[in-house]
Amino acid sequence: MSTQMKQVKTPEEMGLSGQAVLRFIEKHQDLGIHTLAIARDHKMYAFAVKPFLVDSPHTLFSLSKSFCSIAAGLAVDEGHLRYEDSVAEVLKDSLTEGYDPRLHEVSLHHLLSMSSGLDEESDKASRSKQDWANAALSYRVIHKPGTRFHYNTMGTYLAGRMVSARVGMSLRDYLMPRLFTPLGIDKPQWDCCPLGFNTAGFGLHLSVKDIAKTGQMLLDGGIWGKKRLLSEEYMQRATTKQIENGDKSAPDYHPDWGQGYGYQFWMAQHGRYRGDGMYGQVMMMDVKNNLTLSCTAGLNLMGDEMDALHELMDELLSLPGLDRAGQERLMKKTAHLRVKAPRDKREPLCLEGTYKSADGWIVRMETPDEDSLRLMFFKEGFVEPLWFSFHRKRDHKGYFKPFAPGERPQRTLGRFGVNKGVITAQVIMPEAPYSLRAIITKQDERSMLLDVRSIGFVEGSFTLQRTAP
Repeated sequence: MSTQMKQVKTPEEMGLSGQAVLRFIEKHQDLGIHTLAIARDHKMYAFAVKPFLVDSPHTLFSLSKSFCSIAAGLAVDEGHLRYEDSVAEVLKDSLTEGYDPRLHEVSLHHLLSMSSGLDEESDKASRSKQDWANAALSYRVIHKPGTRFHYNTMGTYLAGRMVSARVGMSLRDYLMPRLFTPLGIDKPQWDCCPLGFNTAGFGLHLSVKDIAKTGQMLLDGGIWGKKRLLSEEYMQRATTKQIENGDKSAPDYHPDWGQGYGYQFWMAQHGRYRGDGMYGQVMMMDVKNNLTLSCTAGLNLMGDEMDALHELMDELLSLPGLDRAGQERLMKKTAHLRVKAPRDKREPLCLEGTYKSADGWIVRMETPDEDSLRLMFFKEGFVEPLWFSFHRKRDHKGYFKPFAPGERPQRTLGRFGVNKGVITAQVIMPEAPYSLRAIITKQDERSMLLDVRSIGFVEGSFTLQRTAP
């Protein structure tokens, strides 16, 4: 039976400062946060930037890894696996002829702590094959397992396959009665590999409220209500440093990437730990201060996001609370948060036709009527063109075909406007971080300037010449 979390209207009901939230919103309104939830003592405060919603699923990317870790911990707790079990033994049917015998030294512990020693090429290269496990296990072990950190999503996938092999079901189905149902989380989608196994290291879809519930359970040491879901041994292993990580000489180094790594959890600054995923999906736990913060987002600068979230967590605890008038102001502020639509002065559309840039980009622009716009982007090397539709009076509702088989199709909302002759077209995916904003400026009768800003797609400025009507 699930223990419900009480949703509160202001942080003050949790003994925290709403002033911190106001400061966060005003300071970081352009950061790219979609939803945010704060939890402690089974109370939750949450808000969303519309069209994103606090109770809609959102693509978690590598935050999914933390849930694979939980499944592995449960499998060990129930006696299906040991942390010392070898991937070569558990997945022996996936081994290639002439496989590296050092795979017998790679254990579940090594896969969970990103210290398997597998050739770094095993990661992305394996995902181009039908059998990911067979492909990953065809690579050599080039470092002694347990001695070197290397972030390897295929390692997480192999850990997930080890769990599935021993429990006889998918990760998602295994977690349903053991985690999701107790937390009151409806059956989520977890994307699958070509063979139908959950992708493990990415592809789970949960709402920010679901993430916050998981964070609360972790904050309480693996206990939900009066029931222990995760063992003390697993919690100790997963949420403390198992291996050093971080290269301070790297150009993109940030202190939060170098605090150590547990079992699919990052150690963070200020004694915190977190799970996170590409484009800003975060679940951060501060055990000392009995506080957890979760968010979904669509952003590229995760270092900036980490700084902003740490500052918010600090100020939730340190700033004075809001009075009643301030709390009303905060509630009004969060109720009206929305991604801004392109400005539209009802000016006529132009530039319909097909255009090409000097470096091979092709853009097709169609205007079925004065309130509708279709854009196609294509370049040699793309599997297929990107097509987006937009409306000027309201959002055009459509679907984006997933990047790979087994991924969830994403809803799209497309809006455009024309102001001073400039066309601005914006597409948002309300259950994913992906977005695209194209600014199109007419240069003359046969050319245009295209400026594209996006999350997950191509970016840049392009001069294009008309090639066809």
